[in-house]
Amino acid sequence: MSQEKRQMKLGAFCGGSYHQAGWRHPQADIGFSPSIASWVELARKLEAAKFDMLFVADTASPSNAENPEVFRRLSGGDNLEPMTLLSAISQHTRNLGLAGTIATSYRPPYDVAREVLSLDVISGGRVGWNIVTGLSPDDAAQYADQTFVPQVERYARGEEFVDVVLKLWEALEVGAYLRDQASGIYKDTDKIRTINHVGKYYRVRGPLKGVASPQERPLLIQAGQSPEGRAMASRVAEAIFTAQSTFEQAKSFRDDIRSRAAAWGRDPDHVKVLPGALIVVGESRQEAQDKWAQLEGLIDLRAAMASLQLALKSYDLSGCDLDAPFPDVPPETLISRGGHHVEAAKKEGLTLRQVLIRSSASNAHSTLIGTASDVVDQLEHWFEGGACDGFNFMIAVNTISLDDLVEKILPELRRRGLFRTEYEGSTLRENLGVPAAPLPILN
Repeated sequence: MSQEKRQMKLGAFCGGSYHQAGWRHPQADIGFSPSIASWVELARKLEAAKFDMLFVADTASPSNAENPEVFRRLSGGDNLEPMTLLSAISQHTRNLGLAGTIATSYRPPYDVAREVLSLDVISGGRVGWNIVTGLSPDDAAQYADQTFVPQVERYARGEEFVDVVLKLWEALEVGAYLRDQASGIYKDTDKIRTINHVGKYYRVRGPLKGVASPQERPLLIQAGQSPEGRAMASRVAEAIFTAQSTFEQAKSFRDDIRSRAAAWGRDPDHVKVLPGALIVVGESRQEAQDKWAQLEGLIDLRAAMASLQLALKSYDLSGCDLDAPFPDVPPETLISRGGHHVEAAKKEGLTLRQVLIRSSASNAHSTLIGTASDVVDQLEHWFEGGACDGFNFMIAVNTISLDDLVEKILPELRRRGLFRTEYEGSTLRENLGVPAAPLPILN
């Protein structure tokens, strides 16, 4: 019997335009973010194209609010809260996965467990939770009892947070609510249990208020790339969003994650690695390059500098010459994607200006520019070469870049047998091919 051809899993990073200057493009839908009608239209388009999931990234706070000159130039801040938004979208879709970000640093795990599970039930088992610990001090500033703690502690707290959520979900089984009118028994107490968690950061009794997930539990997604992020991802993540700009980096990352997952006793094939890919496609290579040049010409370097600073912690770039070689940044000042920017600068001899432009465009994700055939050649190379299990497409200019993906890239992927023509099932897990296998719990 011949084995079925392995196919890509595809997500779409949705919201405003991902490219920093995308919102300034003449054809950009600049009123998209707060418009539920626009979101529903986009979700239906993704579902018709058989995407695995729509993903909504989020931070608790708008960034750079204390720097008015930068704040007024940065897009974003008009975003709807992801779980509320995805709940509305769920009622207009049937198969499309719905994933959103909630950070572990500021909210109680009980609330997040209930919120995500409720959305999963409402959607019929199509929800994924993107677990982050929070990158920006701006988020901590919104909570009077919170400070922006060092990364190692954020992850230690995040690991316990996830364990509490898993315990709450696992202690709520299918059939927990008997609702037997004749006997007067409403609950089966063998299937809805307390957890009595007592840890370093949290004390949670349980049980969770709600009903069990239609897909056994919501899908766990992780997006960290630091050593701490990889440790968490390999233990609990069932899909991983990652930023890798070269095939070699992506393959090394996936190999590392699969090895770590196996060490936990997990099946590495149940951890789907989906690097971000920003695509600019044209009828000719020159047309695609012209589209890219148009976007680069719209980048605001002040906003770019503010965004890059988030990945460099305390290292101040403000006094550096834009056209001199990128400064020698100490490794201890780098956060996650900052390492990608510094590595590329050293390898290619880039100036600060060039790094600012590049980081604003793709934020260390792979950027593929060319004809549909050119782009799919690269996607296929990454996929067949073991660098990924699919991609999370970043929408450079909302929504015309998505139209290019649907109309030009997906048909070529399907022609090569690399992407589905129909959904495999109705839940996110069924479509991703990721069963709800037991996960190792630390706390």
